[in-house]
Amino acid sequence: MEAVFSRHRNRVILAFVLLAQLSLLAYQFRRGEDVPLIRHGTMYVVTPAQRAMRAVTDAFRQVVHGYLDLRGARRESQDLARELDQLRIETQRLRREASQARRLQTLLDFRQELPLQTLAAQVIGSGGNEISHIVILDKGSNAGLRPDLPVIVPEGVIGKVLRVFADTSQVLLITDANSGVASLLEGSRIHGVLRGTSRPLSQLAYVVNGEAVTVGEILVTSGEDRIYPKGLPLAVVVAARPGPEFQEIEVQPLAQLNRLEEVLVVLERGTSVELESASQPIQDAGTTGSARQANQPSRAPATPALSRPASPPASPPNSP
Repeated sequence: MEAVFSRHRNRVILAFVLLAQLSLLAYQFRRGEDVPLIRHGTMYVVTPAQRAMRAVTDAFRQVVHGYLDLRGARRESQDLARELDQLRIETQRLRREASQARRLQTLLDFRQELPLQTLAAQVIGSGGNEISHIVILDKGSNAGLRPDLPVIVPEGVIGKVLRVFADTSQVLLITDANSGVASLLEGSRIHGVLRGTSRPLSQLAYVVNGEAVTVGEILVTSGEDRIYPKGLPLAVVVAARPGPEFQEIEVQPLAQLNRLEEVLVVLERGTSVELESASQPIQDAGTTGSARQANQPSRAPATPALSRPASPPASPPNSP
């Protein structure tokens, strides 16, 4: 039997294959389907592999898209951060310009109110010595400045021109130890000399004991030094006590000397001009010049001396 099978093995295999094919065709015919069974088997075997491959491809695509989106978001975030920084810088610049515009408008209004010829200047620096209180202006002899010209702001006097160069000048502040301003108390009309101490508070010297000095009283220029016009606000009294011969009076300058930016230089040195009130430049700095000029007298000419002598003897010149 074995010999017969080995002799007709090919025929047997062929017959078996034909029988299997006929059986499959008969089964497919009975089911009424056009798709061959071998294709069903192939799809059954291949479909899980295709699904796994599709899942891997989708996951890889999501990773790639996520990375690209992340890079785009990071780049957009960096662009937004740079734009935000630029907007912050621009906002700060606009705030500075608005603040400067307000200061300049206040200075212009105050300049229109003054019956004096003035020149606007900007503070560009300060002295390097802690003891010496000096600021530097951007105007000099080319603009008509000369030594001993008064320098003021809407709040009050800040000092006088000390040295003049071609395009710059130095201003000695009233708080400097070498500074002195002939002054008087606005209410009591008591005369004295405002002396700097190189500290925030200055002193009102040469006021004899017994004179009634009230804390909070405004100190104005008296014009006796022939440098500062009469009636400009200087300081306010913060303390007063008796001394060995004269009272020890401490005053606080009205102008914020550590925040100076724009100032006015009075070009009429020694002109005796009595302002309406020493406190009015502070209160009415925003009013228009026409409203003030309607109530002010015309500019007074320079006088060699005041009609009323000072209570104490006049001090020596303000500075060396």
